[in-house]
Amino acid sequence: MKTGAVNADAVTAEERLHIRTAQADDVGLIAELMYSSGPDIYDYLYQEKALDFLRYEFASGRGFAGHPHVTVAVRAGEVVGTGCFYGRRDYERLLNGTVKNMTRFFGYLGVVPVLFRSRHLKSVMRAPRPGELYLSNFGVSPQQRSQGIGSQMIQHKLQQAREQGYDLFGLDVSVANPRGQALYSRLGLQVTQEKTFSNPRAGVNPARKMELALLP
Repeated sequence: MKTGAVNADAVTAEERLHIRTAQADDVGLIAELMYSSGPDIYDYLYQEKALDFLRYEFASGRGFAGHPHVTVAVRAGEVVGTGCFYGRRDYERLLNGTVKNMTRFFGYLGVVPVLFRSRHLKSVMRAPRPGELYLSNFGVSPQQRSQGIGSQMIQHKLQQAREQGYDLFGLDVSVANPRGQALYSRLGLQVTQEKTFSNPRAGVNPARKMELALLP
């Protein structure tokens, strides 16, 4: 009986969810999880090299998808959830890091069409407002969904955001992601704006800005 209790405790510890900053040597389908947050945008921007670029950026440690700027949920030693949470003061630094990564990954000539396409991104994703914590690259492993991982990740970061003095939490969700919008609605976020991608031939879905006031 005593041995069985110890084994049960060990299993519980193994299955516990850990939320922390990503590390360069984390394992799991990390790029795939970030890609799942907006496959239409990533395919438009990076085309067939989208996943390869996300892997490169994660390993580089720079930019929006660089590992020091990604929050992960880890279970049994494997990343099962990702999210990039950042404010206005971090935005320019992260943007410059991503542009640098794009240049190194695609080359000085190859990056030109990528940068040309990227000018449309601001129609559905803008810099956070002062006092706003913004979420991007949010994804949960399909095998681990409906287990509260996404809710735990966001609630964990919202608590930190309140302690750090943020007064607003925001994100943009694709209209093709009703499951995600339902999660955000349960957490109290409300749709504040409808957005249409500025290149109608790109095949990128419209998006909805959702926000939650953090301070009374």
